[in-house]
Amino acid sequence: MCTVVDARIHALSSDLELLASTTLPSLYAPRLGLTSANASSTALDELSTSEADDLLDATEPLLVALNQLLIRPGGSLPSVKTLESTLRAYLIHSSDAKHAKSGKEEVRTYSGSGELDDEDPWDGYEDSSSDCTKQVEWLIVAAGAVVLYGRLLDVLLNQTLPLSEDIFYWDNVLSGPSGLVVYSIQTAPFRFVSLAQEIFTDARQRMTAQRPSLSDWITTLRASVHRHRISIRRLSVLTRAVAPTAVFKRAMSPLSTVYKDVQTKQQQLRQLRDAQAAALGLLVGESLHFRHDTDWRRTVERVVDVMQAIVSGVSESGSQVDNFEAKVFSVSSSRRSRRPPYLVAQKILAMTSDALPAQSKSLAAVVRRAGKPSALTRYWPICVCTLAFSGTLGQILFNRRASIAQWLADASTTALDFWNNWVVEPAKNIISTIRHDDSAQVAIVGRKSLQADMQSLERMVVDFAVDSTESGLSPGEIEAVRAGVREGDVSAVLRVYEQELKAPLKNAVRGELIRTLLIQVQKTKVDVEVAITGIDRLLKSQELVFGVVAALPSSIACYFAVGWVRRLYSGKGMKSRADRKATVVRTLGNVERMLTVRSGEGEWLSYRDEGLVLCEVHILRNSADVIPRELRADWARDLGDLEDIKLGVHRQRDTVERIWRVYGRFFE
Repeated sequence: MCTVVDARIHALSSDLELLASTTLPSLYAPRLGLTSANASSTALDELSTSEADDLLDATEPLLVALNQLLIRPGGSLPSVKTLESTLRAYLIHSSDAKHAKSGKEEVRTYSGSGELDDEDPWDGYEDSSSDCTKQVEWLIVAAGAVVLYGRLLDVLLNQTLPLSEDIFYWDNVLSGPSGLVVYSIQTAPFRFVSLAQEIFTDARQRMTAQRPSLSDWITTLRASVHRHRISIRRLSVLTRAVAPTAVFKRAMSPLSTVYKDVQTKQQQLRQLRDAQAAALGLLVGESLHFRHDTDWRRTVERVVDVMQAIVSGVSESGSQVDNFEAKVFSVSSSRRSRRPPYLVAQKILAMTSDALPAQSKSLAAVVRRAGKPSALTRYWPICVCTLAFSGTLGQILFNRRASIAQWLADASTTALDFWNNWVVEPAKNIISTIRHDDSAQVAIVGRKSLQADMQSLERMVVDFAVDSTESGLSPGEIEAVRAGVREGDVSAVLRVYEQELKAPLKNAVRGELIRTLLIQVQKTKVDVEVAITGIDRLLKSQELVFGVVAALPSSIACYFAVGWVRRLYSGKGMKSRADRKATVVRTLGNVERMLTVRSGEGEWLSYRDEGLVLCEVHILRNSADVIPRELRADWARDLGDLEDIKLGVHRQRDTVERIWRVYGRFFE
C-alpha cells in the first residue's frame, strides 16, 4: 500500500479511537484499551457494581468485535477474513438483526440512495436498544468501513499495476512488424482451432437432414469452407509469409488482422485500467472522517454506498470512465434515509464475501482474454524447435560427453583456483602486512647480506692498508680506515691502484694491481646492495598499497557476481540495471505528462489521473534500487510528496522537477 493511503488509514483509525473515547462511557475504556481520562462520563458510570457488570456482560460480544476491527498505532490492517468473521459475530449478537423479519431482503432493496422519508426508521431503532449499545454498534460498523476502505484500496492498487505491464507488452508487439510476426506465429494454432470450430459449427447449423450421408457432409463442409475462405486465405498467406522466400506484401494481410486484434485487446486493457484508476482516485479523494461534532453515521453510510457503487461499476467491463464517475457522484450526493447499523454491516459483509470476489473474477476474465498471452502461448515455438532438434542435440552431447565432463572439471578447478589464489591469498597478505608479519613482507635481498659484504670490504681495505705501510697502522688509524669504508671512502686502495696502473703488465704479475681490482669489485658489490636495499625499503613502505591493488580486480569481479546472483534470486536478474533505469525514466515521464498535459490550467487532477499517479509512484518506489543507498530515504520522502493529492498540481509538478534535478544523474 502506498504511503499516503497507509497514512490515511492510520489517521482514520486514530480518529475512530478518539471518537470512541469521547462517546462511550468510561466503564468501556479498559475493555477497548482506551484512556480512561478521555472516555466520556455518563449516567451509566453511576451504576452499581452489579449493574455495571451486567451491562458489560451484555455488550461483551460487541466490544470484542470492536476490538478486533480497531487498528492500533503501528498495527496492521485486519484481513478480509477477520472482517467477515467479526461482522458475522456482530450480526448474531445484534438485537435488531434478531428481530428483523427479512434482513436479506432489506439489504437487497436498500441502495443507499433513497430520499429522506418523513417516517424516520432510526426512531424505531432507538426504541429497540439502549444508547450505549447503539453507539458500540455504530462504532463497529465504522471500523468495518475503515477496514473495507483500506482493503479495497489495496486490491485496486494491486490490480491496476499488472494492467500497465500488459499494456506495455502490447506496445512492444505493435512497435514493429517483427513483433507482429512473432505474435502471429505464437497464436497461429489457437486461431486455426477457432477457425475450424467456426467451420464445423456453421456446417452443423446448415445440415438439414437428420441422418446426413458422407456426401452431404462433404458438400456442407465445402460450403462452410467457401464461406470462411477469407480467413483461410489469410492463414495460408501467413504460412508463406514466414518462409525464406516470402516478401513483405504477402505478410501485410495477416499482419493487419493481427494488428487490429492486438489494438482491440490493448484498448480493452486501457479502458479497464482507466476505470480501476478512477476508482482508486475516487476512494482516495473520498472525504471519510469521524468528528464528534458532525453526523458521522451518515458519513459512514455514504462512504459504504460509494464503495458499493465503485465495486459494482468496476466489475462492469467496458464501461466508460465518465459514466462510471457520474454514477459514483450520483450515489455520493443523493439523499438517503437513516438505517439501523446492522443493515450497513450486512452491506459491508456482502461486499467482502460476494462483490469483491466477483470483481476479482471479472477482472481476471478480462485479463485472461485481453492480457499478455500465457507462457505456453509465448514459448511453444521454442519448445517445438527444441523437441525437433533434441535428437541431434542429444547425439552431439553424447558423443562429446568426455569433453563436456573435462570442461566442467576445468571450469570448477579454475573457479576454485581463482578463489584461493586471487581472493583468499591477497586477503591474507593484506592482513599479514597490517600485522607486520615478517614472513609476508616483500624483500629483494636478504636482511644480513649487506652487513656481511660491508664487513668483508672493511677487512679487505684494512689489511691492504696495513700491508702497504712499512711501519704499520695504529689502532686509531685502523678505526679511521674502517669508518671511511663504511662511508664509501676507499682512497687508500685507489692511491695504490693509480700507481700500479703506470706499469700494468709488470704490476699484474709482481705488484698489487690484481688485489686492488678485486677490492674494487667488492666495493662495487657493496654499492649495488646499498642501492637495492634502498629500493627494498621503498617497496616495504608501499607494501599495503601493492596488496590492495593485487586484491582489487578479483574483489570487484566477486562483488558483481554476488550482486547478479542476489538480483537473480530476488526476481531482478533477468532485468538489467539499464532496463530498470528506463522504467524509472518512462514512469516519471508519464507522471509529468499527466501533471502538465491532462491537468491543463486546473489546480486538481481528475480522479482517473490521481489513481494513475498513485500507481506510477508505486512503480517508482519499487525501483528504488537505482538510487544510491544513502539517498533512498530522501527518494521515499519526495515520492510521498508526489503522491499527496492535497498539495495540488503545481506543487506536484515542482516535486517532479526536483526529482529530475536531484536524481536525474542516476538515470543516465
